Amino acid sequence: MKKMLIALIVLVVILAGAGTWLALVKFEGEKPTIQITPEALYLGQKLSFKVEDKKSGVAEVRVEAVQGGKSTTLLTEGFPKKTPFIEKNISLRPLPQGVKDGEIRIKITARDHSWRGGNPVTLERDVIIDTRPPQLTVQGGLHYINQGGAGLVAYQTSEEIPKNGVQVGEVFFPGYAIEKDRYLAYFAVLPNAPSDLSPAVMAEDQAGNRAKAGFRLILKRKAFKKDKIQVTDSFLKNIIPYFTERDPNLRGTPLEIFLAVNQKQREADHQKIKELCQNTAAQPLWSGSFLRLPNSKPMASFAEERTYWHNGKEIDRQIHLGVDLASLAQSPIPAANSGRVIFAGELGIYGKTVLIDHGCGLFSMYSHLSRIETEEKKEVKRGDILGRTGTTGLAGGDHLHFSMLVNGIFVNPIEWWDEHWIKDNIEKKLKS
Repeated sequence: MKKMLIALIVLVVILAGAGTWLALVKFEGEKPTIQITPEALYLGQKLSFKVEDKKSGVAEVRVEAVQGGKSTTLLTEGFPKKTPFIEKNISLRPLPQGVKDGEIRIKITARDHSWRGGNPVTLERDVIIDTRPPQLTVQGGLHYINQGGAGLVAYQTSEEIPKNGVQVGEVFFPGYAIEKDRYLAYFAVLPNAPSDLSPAVMAEDQAGNRAKAGFRLILKRKAFKKDKIQVTDSFLKNIIPYFTERDPNLRGTPLEIFLAVNQKQREADHQKIKELCQNTAAQPLWSGSFLRLPNSKPMASFAEERTYWHNGKEIDRQIHLGVDLASLAQSPIPAANSGRVIFAGELGIYGKTVLIDHGCGLFSMYSHLSRIETEEKKEVKRGDILGRTGTTGLAGGDHLHFSMLVNGIFVNPIEWWDEHWIKDNIEKKLKS
């Protein structure tokens, strides 16, 4: 009798466990989840969505488009058991029959494999379907651009464009709104750019529709100077402590440390400068030609190819990305034009440096300063004193290293000192 009682209890426990398992697993009541990706107001190329049910699995999905009181089925599909996740893309090119551009309601219904008959769930989203690419018109005439130089292009669009700019080779230069549906973009041409360069204005609307319009560019070839720099032991003795004091991880002979600074540190500095140049005002902050350091003599030019020699052997090659200007020691440095200081501090090989944002991706940079007399976030005017010339960083003597940049790309500063160049290449393009 006792054994029968125990067996009965065991049977009850088993049946209870089985019942619980059936209730929790086979008859589970948790509904699938549905997500339209991305969660945007506009649809252009496709409708993308995800459905997930980790318990009994996705069984069926139905997608409908409701427009003008009529419902159009876009998708009906069933799935086998143990399908925990599905992701679908419904192409809107061409538009499905019965659907047109404009306001529409997307209705997605999903059901799982629960023994309850399937747990149903419905997601409804009001969106705007827009499959028409924006109309894009490039304004102005020919663009005469120097190798290593800069330019500006203005263009009109048929609608508001959140993403637009100029593609030059592999580099994209973002554009900025100056009026309703009118934009400008500064762009740069690298010193080693090929002569068959084909730039184009690119635009992408809120629905992801893209438009492209080329514009004519006549590239002026330019021969850049070459310089042979002798790296002496006395120079290494004077310059190395500046960097080892700031980076205790620098190890090796003075020459090895110099090469690490001239190569790896230079690369890290340029990466930081590119990152800093992402912080720009959405409107121009400057006007007129840019100031040059007064009473100064150019000591090195832009895009100068430098070959470094030590004890009769070539040890390195680098490109000089600015203009070196020498005046009296610790001469006051004026802001080249109006803008906002986005960096004021130590910057690797450039030493004490000030970087000014002039808006829409245009920047000026002042390096090797002995003293900084401004601060970050400060609004400065053309001629305001930023600091004093010096020898900080990788400098062989007291001078100012002056650079101009477009979206983090170094360009020839000489152009920006030229009032006629600015009128022909910047101001006229904006008025056309």
